[in-house]
Amino acid sequence: MLYKEIQDRLIRVALYIRVSGEEQKIKGLSLESQRERLEAFAKEQGWVIVGVYIDAAKTARKKLHKRSEFQRMLDSVRHDEIDMLLFTRLDRWFRSVPDYYKVMEVLEAHHCEWKTIDDGEGYDTTTASGRLYINIKLSIAQNEADLDGERIDVVFDSKVQHGTVLSGNCPFWLRVNEDKRLELIPEKTAILQDAFDYYERSTSQRATIKYIRETYGVNWCDATFRRMLHDKLAIGIYDRNGRYNPDFCPAAISREQFDRVQELSSRNSRSNPSGKVYIFTGVLVCEECRHNLIGYLTRDIYYYRCNQHFQRGRCCHNHSAREDKVESWLFEHLSEEIEKYEVSWEVQAAERKKTAASVDRATLRRKLTKLKELYMNDLIDIEDYKKDYVTYSAALEKLNEPQESEKRVDLSGVRQIVSKGFREIYDSLTREEKRTLWKSVLKEIRIDNDQNITGISFF
Repeated sequence: MLYKEIQDRLIRVALYIRVSGEEQKIKGLSLESQRERLEAFAKEQGWVIVGVYIDAAKTARKKLHKRSEFQRMLDSVRHDEIDMLLFTRLDRWFRSVPDYYKVMEVLEAHHCEWKTIDDGEGYDTTTASGRLYINIKLSIAQNEADLDGERIDVVFDSKVQHGTVLSGNCPFWLRVNEDKRLELIPEKTAILQDAFDYYERSTSQRATIKYIRETYGVNWCDATFRRMLHDKLAIGIYDRNGRYNPDFCPAAISREQFDRVQELSSRNSRSNPSGKVYIFTGVLVCEECRHNLIGYLTRDIYYYRCNQHFQRGRCCHNHSAREDKVESWLFEHLSEEIEKYEVSWEVQAAERKKTAASVDRATLRRKLTKLKELYMNDLIDIEDYKKDYVTYSAALEKLNEPQESEKRVDLSGVRQIVSKGFREIYDSLTREEKRTLWKSVLKEIRIDNDQNITGISFF
């Protein structure tokens, strides 16, 4: 229905107001100013105001689904509770042509009109010329928003590179100083470090949160602590929205510990509401599809199975592995696995060293040959020839010298497990302690459908 056709009947109108953070201070665009003028206009027309929807601090670049009040207003339109939408200017509503047409489909389906009070023109959506005019106005508004966004991006890029904060929001252990930079809060940094240490020992977010609450009186929720575990600002790195600065702020956690925690977190299973502890969660791996096996409890016996088969039918691994059988196998065969690993490591290290040396020798010999050709063809003088010849010859000679051995994995922790008398100590541990023990030394245990352990990997 057209706007002129509904002039003479009772109209239910909704007022929509949007301002960005910067615009709230501008006269005529503030929340109060827009609301006063919209209410006055509606009363002059004799319309009934059935709702006021305000999206404060929402820029024109925000996508529609992020404008909560706008979405709430559309829901009222879908319930046929509004006849007219009223706003000050077209750019208060949209700065995107595609967004405009998506919303127009909803309005037309529910016979809801719209009107602006400051643009000075009446918009006619029933003619091709009217629709073209709206498209032009929206395209200009969208271009202005895009240009604003580009300018803001440049400013933000510069701030990140210079270590300047973008907002006043800070993680738990940081604050903004007078220079607009982040600095550590000593007492809170100590709590964060203790939390990382405890998480490494327990491998449990829930247990760590409980420990911090009981020790320091700080009550974190699961989501907050999870964000803290993965926040690169803990190691001084800013890495968000395509912006990166490796020295953005002081580090509270060492890079080595942060990486270890990320590895632990990625291997941990989903939170288990039942509170049951599965010793090999995140360690047992299906040989057929290489997905982690999932623990379950039946008649007081702990099992692990491949959900790629049982839930998705994507794997042939249809047998479950008993936890106690895996434990027994480890104690019987860990010594053999350590020896196999060490032999394999020595062979692979020697092969890598031999291959690398061969490639380097061939490269240096080619360079010496090329150098001689350049000198023979008078392309370089004798001084350059001698200087490069000495450099390449020295590098070639160094390859023939004994090379330092690669650093191997430290298996001292595993050796303790297979030492005499350790089984008695192990049997006295809680299930949480057993899980922490295995996760600290084993990266994965591969098991096939016949319940044979086909291989293990150490950290």
